[in-house]
Amino acid sequence: MKLGKQGISLALVAAGLVITPVAAVAAKPDPSGIDQLKADADQTVTLKKEGATGRIGYASTKGDLLPGVAADSKSEAAEKAREYLDKYASVFGAEAGQLDQSKVSTTPAGWTVEFEQAYNDVPVFGGVLKAHVDKSGDLTSVNGFAAPNLDLSTTPKWSKEKASAKALELVKAKPADAHTDSTVDTTGVEVVKADLNIYRMGAAQGVSGKSLLAWVIEVSNQSTVRETIVLDAASGKPVNRYSMLHSATDRELVEKHNTPDTGDDATVWNENDAFPGTLDQDQANEVATTGESYWLYKNTFGRDSYDGAGAKMVTVNNDPAISCPNANWNGATTNYCSGVTSDDVVAHEWGHAYTEYTSGLIYQWQPGALNEAYSDMWGNTVDFINARENTTDDVARTDGHCSSSTRGAIELTINSPADVAGACPAAAASFGPVFPTAGVTSDIVVGQDDPADGSPTNGCGTFTNAADIAGKFVFVDRGVCAFTQKVANASAAGAEGIVIGFLEGQPIGSIAGNADIYGATTDYATGQKIKNATGPVNITIKDTSTESKDESVRWLMGEDSTAFGGAIRDMWNPNCYGDPAKVSDEEYHCDGATDSGGVHTNSGVINHHYALLVDGGSYNGATVAGIGLDKAANLIWHAQTNYLTPTSGFPEYAQAMVSSCADLTGVTTLKKLTLGTSTPQTGGGETPGGEAEAPALEPITATDCLSVVAANTATELTTEPVQCNFGPMLDPNTPALCGEGTSTVTTYTEDFEDGLTGWTQDAEALVAGNDYPWETLSDVEGNETKAAWGPDPVEGQCGDPAGDITSRNGLISPEITVPKGLTPRFTFDHSVRTESTWDGGNVKVSVNGGDFALVDQAAYLFNAPGATMADGSGYLQGEAAWTGTDGGKFTGQWGTTIIDLDAVADAGDKVKFRFDMARDGCNGVEGWAVDNVSVSYCTEKAVPEITATSPKHGKVEITVDGERASGEIVVYEKGHRVGRFRLKHEEATFRAWRGTHTYKVVYSGDRKNEAITETVTVKVR
Repeated sequence: MKLGKQGISLALVAAGLVITPVAAVAAKPDPSGIDQLKADADQTVTLKKEGATGRIGYASTKGDLLPGVAADSKSEAAEKAREYLDKYASVFGAEAGQLDQSKVSTTPAGWTVEFEQAYNDVPVFGGVLKAHVDKSGDLTSVNGFAAPNLDLSTTPKWSKEKASAKALELVKAKPADAHTDSTVDTTGVEVVKADLNIYRMGAAQGVSGKSLLAWVIEVSNQSTVRETIVLDAASGKPVNRYSMLHSATDRELVEKHNTPDTGDDATVWNENDAFPGTLDQDQANEVATTGESYWLYKNTFGRDSYDGAGAKMVTVNNDPAISCPNANWNGATTNYCSGVTSDDVVAHEWGHAYTEYTSGLIYQWQPGALNEAYSDMWGNTVDFINARENTTDDVARTDGHCSSSTRGAIELTINSPADVAGACPAAAASFGPVFPTAGVTSDIVVGQDDPADGSPTNGCGTFTNAADIAGKFVFVDRGVCAFTQKVANASAAGAEGIVIGFLEGQPIGSIAGNADIYGATTDYATGQKIKNATGPVNITIKDTSTESKDESVRWLMGEDSTAFGGAIRDMWNPNCYGDPAKVSDEEYHCDGATDSGGVHTNSGVINHHYALLVDGGSYNGATVAGIGLDKAANLIWHAQTNYLTPTSGFPEYAQAMVSSCADLTGVTTLKKLTLGTSTPQTGGGETPGGEAEAPALEPITATDCLSVVAANTATELTTEPVQCNFGPMLDPNTPALCGEGTSTVTTYTEDFEDGLTGWTQDAEALVAGNDYPWETLSDVEGNETKAAWGPDPVEGQCGDPAGDITSRNGLISPEITVPKGLTPRFTFDHSVRTESTWDGGNVKVSVNGGDFALVDQAAYLFNAPGATMADGSGYLQGEAAWTGTDGGKFTGQWGTTIIDLDAVADAGDKVKFRFDMARDGCNGVEGWAVDNVSVSYCTEKAVPEITATSPKHGKVEITVDGERASGEIVVYEKGHRVGRFRLKHEEATFRAWRGTHTYKVVYSGDRKNEAITETVTVKVR
C-alpha cells in the first residue's frame, strides 16, 4: 500500500503504456465436446465462457460432472479430476497432455485439484485449471484459464542471458510505474528469475490475443523496485510489464533511519525481544499488526505465514525510498513510512503477500483491482476484530451516506470585525481533525516569527507571540519553508489550528502535514483582511456539505495513519472518495495508461461487495441481507485459495463467490475469525495476537448464498463496463469509399513491397543522431507483407545529454496530383503500438510545395487521431496523434484511415504527405506501421477491368472489360511506348516476342467508362 508512484499500494500508480481495452474476438468451443460434457453429468450443467479465449472457463453442476467414478479420498479425488480433464481438456482450451497436476488441497468442502498448462514442457503463463471434488466424491465444478490452439516454436531466439540483460536495462532506464520526472531509486536492481513461458496476450483483460513464446522476468532490489517484464523470446520486444510492489510468527523489524545508506540499517526487534521495549509507536504498530495478521490466517484457516510454510515476516520502518507517506509489499518485506502504520494499513500490506502466494492475481486491470481489494478486505477485517485503534468501527453505516470523518469542501467565514466580515474561500488540509458541518469557531492570531528570512509572518521560525496563539487558530503566509514546518511550529505554540494564506495569484489547495490540529488554506485577499484587521479577528470554518453523514469510521481505510491525514478509501460508499461502487459508475477507471488499468480505483467495486455482504444494505435496486464478518471472510478466503487464478476478473470473482458458498453450505468445520489474545515474548511483554483454538462457525446456509447473489447484482460484477467504450484504437469496420451506384478509381498506390523507394525522409532530434529513421518491416500484427515502420524502441534516458532520444522522423510521399473526380480520398492502413501520449504519430500535408501542416481533424472521415500528445513529449506535444496501443495490452489492431482530399487541397493541386513518428526521451513500446497508401476518387461511370492473354503464338490480346468499352489504349513496357491501339469489341491485339511481359496499359475512357491505368503481366507463347 502506498501513495507515491511506485508499487502495489493504496494509492494510484501509472503504467503509461496502454490506452483502451479491446473487445474480445472469441474462439468457439467445440460444440460436440460440450454436448458430451453435459450428457455425462447427472444433473444440469452451468457453463460460462472465458472472455480472453471464448472457451469454457467454468463448468459446474449441483450433482456430479463425472458420476460413476468414486472419489472417497484425496488421491481418488486427484484421479477423478485427471480422468475428467483427460476427456474434456479441449473444452477448456487445453489438450489433455498439456495439463500437469500441480497440487491437491484439502478444503472444508472436500478437495481442490490444480492443473498447470504447459506446451512442449514450457509453462503457459496463468494457465491454471482447478477441479473441485466435494466430500461425497462428486466433481462439482472445474474453472480456470487455458490458452487454446497452441502451435508455435518453443525454441527462443533470444537467450535467457540476453533477455535478462534487456529487462535489467529497461528497469534501470525507467521502472514500470515511473515517468520522466520520476526519482525512483533503482540502486541494486537485479534479475531475480527469468522463466520461459507461453504468454497469451490479453488474458489479464479478458480480451482475445495471440500466444507467443516469451521470457517472463522478475527484476527487483527488494526495496523500491519489483516488477515483471514479459519479453517476446523471438524479438526481445516487451509485450507487458507491471509493478509487483504491493503498495509475517517469526517476525523481524528493520529500521532504515530515514536515510538511503543501507549501512545505517539496523534490526531493532526480533521475535522474543522485549515488547514494546524501546520501540517507538510506529515500530510497535508494525510488530503488533504483523503478529495479528499471522494469527488471523493461522488460527482461522490453518495457513502458516504467507507462503504456507512458516516464512519469517519482516517489516522495514521509516524507509525513505518508498516516497513517504507510503507503504508497500516488495515480495520480501513490508515497508512503511512513519505515520503510515495503522492496523488496517499494515494488515493490508501483508494481505498482498498472502494473495501473491495463493491466487497470484497479477497487478493490472480487474485482476489487479481484485488484488488491491483483497488487501483492503483483510486490512479492515483485522481492524474490526482487534482491540486497538477502534473508535466507532462498530457503528453501522447508513445506505448511501459518507462518514463524518471524510473531508469535504469547507468555507471560512470571518465573523468579526464587521468591516472584514463575510464568507471567504478555503480548502481543508490533509491532516488533523475533520471540520464538522456545525463548524469550528475561534479567534485567529497572525503568527510572528524571526524576520531574518525577510518575512515575520510566514511561520518558518519559532513564534515570538506563542502565548497569544495558544488555544486559538494561527494565520501564516505561504512561502520560504515547507508546510510541514509551519504546521509543526503552530502545533508547538499550542495552536488549535492553522490557516495558511496563499500568495497573490496562486489558486488555493490542500496541504500536507502530520499534526493533530485543524488545518486550512485561504487566498491572498482573505489573508490581507486578517493581517490588516483593525481588531481581533474571529472566524468559523465548517464543512459545507448538506448531506447527512454517519458518525462512524467503519469501513474507512487508513483513517488512523496520521501521515495520510485521514482515510484514503471508503469501502461502504466508495463514491465518497471518487471510487466506483458498481461497475457502471462514472467513477469506474477505464484508462490503461494510469493506475495499471484502475487497480486502486476499481477495487472500490469489490470493497463495496464485501461491505454489503458483511453488514447488509440496499443498493442499486438490490437488497443484501448481511451474513456477518466471519462467514464473509471464510467465503472470500475459499474463493481466493480455490477458484481465483492470476488472470481472474470481476465476473470470475462473482462466480467464485457463488461456488464457494455452495461448497461451504452446511460445512461444520469452518472457524470464526480468531486473532488470539497475545504472544508472550521471552524478553518481556506480550505482542497482540496469539495461538488459539478458533471457535466453530455456524454453518453457511442457502439463505447466505442468496446474499452473495444479491451482492453480485448490486455491484454488477458480471456487467461489462460499457461506459469505457471498450474497443480497438482503430475501428476495423472500414466503410466503402464510394456510395451505391458509383465506383472507385485509384490513381496512386503504395504497398512498400519494394521498400521505401520513391519516398524521402526528414528528422529532428534533441541529441544529434538519436533518432530512428523509417524502415520496412514484415509480419507486423499478422500482416505478413512489408509495411513502412516508424520505430518506438524501449530505449533512451530522459534528460541525459547523450542518451535522450526525443526525436521526430518523417516519411514523405512522392508528389501526388489531387484527382478531379468525385470525393477524392487519401487512405492508408496502419497499426499503432507506442507509449501512450508520450510517443505517437500523425500526418501532415504540403500543398503545391508549401510548408507541411498538420491535417485538420475535420478532414478525417474515418479513424482520425484519437488522442493528444502530452506536454513535454517532444516534437508533437499538444498535437492530435495516434498514440498508445489496444486496451490493456501491447498490440495494435490494423485499421484504415480515410482523409477527405477536398478538405486538404483542390483538384489538380500537387500534394505530399508526411507521416511523423515522434517519441520522448526514454522508453517506448514497438512502433507505428503504415501500409497500402492510396489516392482514389468516385465515379458514376463503369470502371473497366483490364486483362492480358496470349491467344496465339507471338500475339498479345488486351481486354478492357467495362460497359461496352470503346476508345483507345496506350501500352508501355519498361517505360517505352509499345503503341497506341483502338479497341474493337473491348479488345486490342498486337505482336510481341515470346516470353513474359509486364505492360502498363492506359485506357482513354469513353462516355460510359472511366479512364484508368493498370499494370498487367502475360506470358507470350
